[in-house]
Amino acid sequence: MKRLMILPLLLVMLVSLSADAKGWGKRDWQWWQNESIVTELNLSEDQVTKTNEISTKFDPILKEANENFIEKKTAFRDAQSNPDDSRGDVIKSFDSMWDSKYKMKRIKLDRELDMKEVLTPEQVTKLGEIKKEHKEKMMRKHHKMMDKKSDKKKN
Repeated sequence: MKRLMILPLLLVMLVSLSADAKGWGKRDWQWWQNESIVTELNLSEDQVTKTNEISTKFDPILKEANENFIEKKTAFRDAQSNPDDSRGDVIKSFDSMWDSKYKMKRIKLDRELDMKEVLTPEQVTKLGEIKKEHKEKMMRKHHKMMDKKSDKKKN
């Protein structure tokens, strides 16, 4: 009987650990941890070390900013659906949510600019091309997925 009770507990622990391992929220595309990109950019060991240090420095700041944004987003949604909240309360909540989103984006920009300083001008240009190709690939994938969804709705 005890074994049957332990099994669900272990399953819950395993799922929670795997969720923690994934990281917080939606992760950014971390090019500096992609070996093929590191190779394509021809990063030196020193550059790899520095980009990882920059990432490590910004991770807790980004995590906190993301948690703050989620909190503000939840507060905004609550204000929207609360009949007792005035128009001004909803607008204030909306502005607060977007301010937190801006702060998070600004932190990401600061991280990107710090990493850019580690790269040579040629590597910066090449990375820009890689990012553009990645974005186009992801957009094609997204559109393909949306097309499949719309085809299913038609049937």
